[in-house]
Amino acid sequence: MSSSSVPVEPIQHASTNRQAPGARFWPTSTSVLLLLVGLVLSVASFVVVMNMPDLQWHPARDAELAVTYQSYRETGVLLVKPSGSGSNYTQAPSPGRWTSAAWDDDPGAYMVASLMSHFTHSSSPYPGLKVAMALLCSLPLTLLPTSIARIFRRARAGYSMLLLPGVMWLVNHGTILIGTDYGLADSVSPLRVYALYGLGASMAFLSLVLLAFFSTLRLRLGSLIAASVLIAALGGAGNLMRSLSGFGIAGAVGVLWWVNRRGRGRLLQTAAATLISIGIAFALPMAVMHQVDSGRAVLTGQSSSELPKSHGVWHPLYLGLSYPQPITGEPSAFGIVWSDEFGWNKAREVDPNVLIASAKYDSIMKTLYVQEVKSSPGAALLLYVQKTLYTIKSFGGMIAVVLIGFVLALQRRGAHRPRLGRIVAIAIPTIIIGAIPPVLVMPLLYYYSELSAAMGLLVAVGLGALIWVMTSMPSHVRAAERAKIASRLAELSNESRASSLTVVIPTRNGATVIEETVEAFAGVLSAGDEIIVVENGSTDSTESVLTVIERDWQYPCEFKAMRSAPGLGVALRAGVLASQGSRVLLSADDLPFGFSDFDQFRLLPADAIFAIGSKAHPASSVHRSTRRTVQSRVFRVMREAILGSAVGDSQGTFLVDGDWCRLFAAFSRETGFMWTSEMVLAAEQQGVPIWEVPVSLRQGHDAVASRFRPSDAARGLRCLLRLGLQKDDYLQDDWVSTRRGMAPVTIGHSETTFTSGD
Repeated sequence: MSSSSVPVEPIQHASTNRQAPGARFWPTSTSVLLLLVGLVLSVASFVVVMNMPDLQWHPARDAELAVTYQSYRETGVLLVKPSGSGSNYTQAPSPGRWTSAAWDDDPGAYMVASLMSHFTHSSSPYPGLKVAMALLCSLPLTLLPTSIARIFRRARAGYSMLLLPGVMWLVNHGTILIGTDYGLADSVSPLRVYALYGLGASMAFLSLVLLAFFSTLRLRLGSLIAASVLIAALGGAGNLMRSLSGFGIAGAVGVLWWVNRRGRGRLLQTAAATLISIGIAFALPMAVMHQVDSGRAVLTGQSSSELPKSHGVWHPLYLGLSYPQPITGEPSAFGIVWSDEFGWNKAREVDPNVLIASAKYDSIMKTLYVQEVKSSPGAALLLYVQKTLYTIKSFGGMIAVVLIGFVLALQRRGAHRPRLGRIVAIAIPTIIIGAIPPVLVMPLLYYYSELSAAMGLLVAVGLGALIWVMTSMPSHVRAAERAKIASRLAELSNESRASSLTVVIPTRNGATVIEETVEAFAGVLSAGDEIIVVENGSTDSTESVLTVIERDWQYPCEFKAMRSAPGLGVALRAGVLASQGSRVLLSADDLPFGFSDFDQFRLLPADAIFAIGSKAHPASSVHRSTRRTVQSRVFRVMREAILGSAVGDSQGTFLVDGDWCRLFAAFSRETGFMWTSEMVLAAEQQGVPIWEVPVSLRQGHDAVASRFRPSDAARGLRCLLRLGLQKDDYLQDDWVSTRRGMAPVTIGHSETTFTSGD
């Protein structure tokens, strides 16, 4: 008998990605090769964009672009035009020859086109826009392979980015460009996506790639501040290109602070950094436009306070009620037509002299929108739901790649898991911002800028995850786990007691039942047998009860009380590794079947390796609630479908060959309630004969509060998927002879014969 509790250290799972602080992930040559991969992608993207034809803008915007470009070349002042030129709908009264331009639109692309004239010296704005677009498309790709490789700590994940253009061609409507829809067109959006939208998307993608890269680094405070300011500035530039676009980027700065800061003020620092970054992204375009307005005021004589700033939110919201007319051609339930001119004319029906984009215009459009929605709120709600579904469908291929890659990667334990979480957290704000235009306005290619950027990053990570998983199983997985397995093998008992039985009982908060259960087993066991109780994370008096049992123990069999980290699998593993019996019985602290399973186990042949007290046995007496029955059946169906298991119940009690069970425990991975399912899978994969014996569930046991929570269902599905990916690992082991020539054994009722579960 043990005189004191035997402490069990929490089991640490070896990470395939663990590195010493400051250590290189790979040689310098690998870093250079990753940069070369990025350079190849960058050059290819640059060449593709430069070989595109000039992508004309919408006619009204094209007219505005042409006159602002020529006016800048003549005056050196941004965003001005001769009075009466450009778009007919954006004419602000001016006392002289010149008037302010492009105030009804996002000004960034107009400004880029004008500034690029210093390099192209062209009479057309399009060559400069093409160069700017090519640079923005290609720049983030130089760093993308390195960022992806650092997420998984495997260079091959970065090398897989060479496949990314082909993947994007398949899932993004036939473009090899990444993070943008620039140049795309379809039957709904026949005018190819031009630079006004492409620049905003590529700016967002560049910012997201930088965020992803920074999220893999350990940044000191100074570096963290510098990175945050850079990202916030890029967010501000994004807001110049596309209204609100940069706020999602700036908001993701909080992820960097959460990752790199520690201590009690972590949350406060993260919140403060996020708000400051958003403030910078908000203030930067205002500061730029203040300088532009100052220059315009000198030339035009117009006060900036008198100029409209943009057409506001109500104009696009109102036109968004025209769905599905621009998509399918069918008329809108509200009779609205998808056309700026339609909105402008509706406003002028209310006030013929209203200035487009003025506060008065915005007020009129708000009134028109609210009137339409109030007249038919159900139709409006249905319209927004339909636009949401259409948007999701448009990104269906990309979503599939992301889900497959992420789900497969998350089945693996390792430091890549939190890094994947950071990538999702980085992308979510931009996805939310990006969903606003297609859902609230119209799901057209032109309005997918931010979504294209965020989904481009997630597809890249998903592809890297898929390649990493495919090239790291099963042999790589087993090699990476050698240290973990070796440490567990060292815990094994040196010798096994012949013809002895070890009963392993995990318990958590079992203070009210554990003493009765232990005494019940002690009454039927003999000298040489042992009972091992493993307490794992109890918050009641279980540990004190076990201490008293040890102190007062007077039965012939031995008793050991152990402690482990929380988790049913952790507790079972610890108990099995400490066992010495030639047979190991895995039971529960509340004896759900009484001794009905124990009595049936006695009928097994002496050379049986693996037996289950199975609730699924036809002769079992199990009366359970409908909810518990449905849960069990759903779990069994999923286990059969995913693992190909023929065993009826993987969550019962078990009588297992001691040597086999201890070796399984050393190689096992699961830490929770799926540990026994993993054990059954290992036995099936090795061809071990599995016997299922009938049990009788004690009356009233099902009335006890279930320990199964809704979250366990999702966790169980993830575990099944993980086991499905890893099940071939067990084929490489032959821990105990499988005795394939064993004859069938009659168990329980004479008319019921069970053979191995192969």
